[in-house]
Amino acid sequence: MGFDDRRVALLYDTQSNFGDLTDFDAGKFGAGDPGTRGSRVSSHVTVKTTLEIVELRDVEVVVRGAREETPPILQSIDFQVAQGESVGIVGGSGSGKSTLLRLIAGVVSEGLHLQRGAVRVLGKNIVDSSAQEREEMYGKSLALVAQSLGESMTPHLTVLGHFRDTVGKDVAPDRVLRSLTEVGLDGDGYLRRFPHQLSGGERQRVLLALALVRSPKLLLLDEPTSALDVSIAADVLKTIKDLQARHGFALVCVSHDLGVVRQIADRLVVMAQGQIVESGETTKVLRQPGNSYTQKLVDSIPKLESRVRQIDMNHGDILLESRDLTISRGRTTRAVDSLSFEIRKGEVVGIIGESGSGKSSLLSAICGLVPIDSGDLRFGNGQDLATTMKRRSPDLLSSIQMVFQNPDDSLNPKCSVAQSLGRYTNASRDDMVAVLSAVGLDQKFLSRQPNEMSGGEKQRVALARALLASPELLLLDEITSALDVTVQAAVLKTL
Repeated sequence: MGFDDRRVALLYDTQSNFGDLTDFDAGKFGAGDPGTRGSRVSSHVTVKTTLEIVELRDVEVVVRGAREETPPILQSIDFQVAQGESVGIVGGSGSGKSTLLRLIAGVVSEGLHLQRGAVRVLGKNIVDSSAQEREEMYGKSLALVAQSLGESMTPHLTVLGHFRDTVGKDVAPDRVLRSLTEVGLDGDGYLRRFPHQLSGGERQRVLLALALVRSPKLLLLDEPTSALDVSIAADVLKTIKDLQARHGFALVCVSHDLGVVRQIADRLVVMAQGQIVESGETTKVLRQPGNSYTQKLVDSIPKLESRVRQIDMNHGDILLESRDLTISRGRTTRAVDSLSFEIRKGEVVGIIGESGSGKSSLLSAICGLVPIDSGDLRFGNGQDLATTMKRRSPDLLSSIQMVFQNPDDSLNPKCSVAQSLGRYTNASRDDMVAVLSAVGLDQKFLSRQPNEMSGGEKQRVALARALLASPELLLLDEITSALDVTVQAAVLKTL
C-alpha cells in the first residue's frame, strides 16, 4: 500500500515552549546576507571578563572517507564562551549544533574527523586529550546533560545510586539531599526512587543535580526541555539560571526552541549547513535578524493571533468512540478516569495538558499498547476495539498508526530508513521517496541508519513510516518536540 494524501482523523498531543516570542517585531534582514556557504561569522562578543572557558578556532569537521564534494559537517567555526556567560545555539536539523556541542565535550561523533582547528576547554586541547584526561575533566571542569532523559539514567539504579556512581560510593546522603534541594527536589524520598518512578521534570532536575554536584566550570545542555511540558520547562529553565547566578559556571545550551534560548541565553549563535551564520545578543538577534535564515526561524514561530484555515472535514461518520474509559498507571494512580469522546472521520483533535495528565496514556490505549481497566472503545463501524495489539487484525493495526515522542524508541537502530519504511507496508521505492519528500527529506535518507541522522530527521522518518500505512486514524505524541520551528511549520502543514 502506497502513500497517499487522503484525509485521516488525527489525534494530536502537544506542548509548546515559545513563551512570549510571538510579541517579537522582527526587523528586515540586511542585503549583505552572511548566510551563504563559504562565509564566516565570528561568534565572539566582547564580555566583561577575559577568561575564556571554551575556545574553538577555524574548526572543520568532515565525514571520514567522504568524497571531495561532500560538504563538511562543521566548517570555519570560531566560537568562544567566557566565564559566567550563557550561550544558546540554534539551528535546523542537521545544522551541526549537536556535533558542535559534543565537540566541546571532547567527543568526535562516530564516522567524523576533526580535519583542522583547535578545541580548547579551560586551556586544554580536549579532543587530543587521552580518555583518562577527559574522564578527569568531566564533572570537575565540565558536565553534559544529554537530550534523552531515558538514556541518561541507568534503570536499575536509584537516585542515590546515580550519585554514588558519579561522585563515589562514599558520598554522604546529606550531600545528595543538598544537591537535590538546590534543583527543587525536597525530601529524602527521592533518594530511593528509580528513574521510572520520576516524572520527566524530576528526571531532568536529577540530571542537573548530578551534573553540578562536582561544581564544574562549564555546563553543556542538549535540548534541556524537549521532553517537558511548558510549565515544568519554565521551572527547569529558571532553576538553571538561578544555579548559574549562584555558582558562576559558563553555560552552552543547544536547542531548536527559540523560546528556550531566549529565556536562558545572553548570547545567541545561529547555525546553518555547518556554519555559524549569525551571532549576537539574544534579544537583538531575535528582534532584528541580520541573516535570512535567522529571519526564517523567527517567522516560523506560530502566533496565537494568526488565522488558520478551518478544516471542513469534521462532520463525517464517527470513527472512534470512547465511553467511560478508565486507565490506571500503577496500582493506585488513574491516568484516565471515565473519559467519553467521539472522533469523526477527517477530524483533527488536539489534546493538551501537563505531564501526568493522561495524554500519552490515552493515545497508548487507543493503539493497544496500554490495557484499559473499564469502559468501551469502538472503531470504524462500531466494532469493539481489542485492547491489545495481539488481538487486532493486520488491517486494523494499519488503520491506526502512532508516532511516538522519542523516535529512538521506535526506530530499529540496525535498520536503514528504507528497511524501516518497507518492513510492514510493502511500499515501492517511489512511494518511499514521495512520503519522505512530504516530510521534508530527500531520497538520500533511504540508505541512512538512525545513528546517521539528527533527532529531528529521525522524527520525520517515523512520521513518514506511519503515513505510508495510509491510516484512518493517526495518533501523534509530541511529534514536534524534536523539530526546529521551520520544520515544525512544514510538517504541520503537510499533515
